[in-house]
Amino acid sequence: MKRLSGLLALLLMATLAAACGESDADITAKVKTQISTDRSITEASRIEVSTQNKVVTLSGTAESPVAKERAVALARGTADVKNVIENVTVVSPAASVAPNTAESAAPAAGVPDDATITSSIQTKLKEDKRVAGSQIGVETRLGIVTLSGSVKSEQVKQDAMQIAQDTAGVQRVENQLTVKGS
Repeated sequence: MKRLSGLLALLLMATLAAACGESDADITAKVKTQISTDRSITEASRIEVSTQNKVVTLSGTAESPVAKERAVALARGTADVKNVIENVTVVSPAASVAPNTAESAAPAAGVPDDATITSSIQTKLKEDKRVAGSQIGVETRLGIVTLSGSVKSEQVKQDAMQIAQDTAGVQRVENQLTVKGS
């Protein structure tokens, strides 16, 4: 009888220990944290983590085989993980960024090209009363607009920048305008 009650107590303790384990959401959070803080994985946001019944699934892309293997190792080393399903593909940074050729520099369908962006900004600057009379140069390369020249006030400088930023196809504005007298 003592043996049976001892066995029952052991079984009860094992069941309680398993029930007190971490939830799938907790495991997912732990694995994501470990992957995002590991220095050998520079593009952690591209690795997706999900957990179901304590089985972690990794998917998405890694920047190198080393990063992929490290993510798998971190997941396997996480407490309460029963198994890891690895669906991560390796995409080298060189493969994900096209070389700078005429074809790769061409805008996607529906996105204005650099000449159109420049022309549009120049027209807006000429027509806008806030920047009237200012001599502002506009250059665009790969959607990055550079404003140059001198303007009469800090407000005119900010207005010109806002006009450029609000133009379709602009990725970023480099404001090199100077204020006269400064």
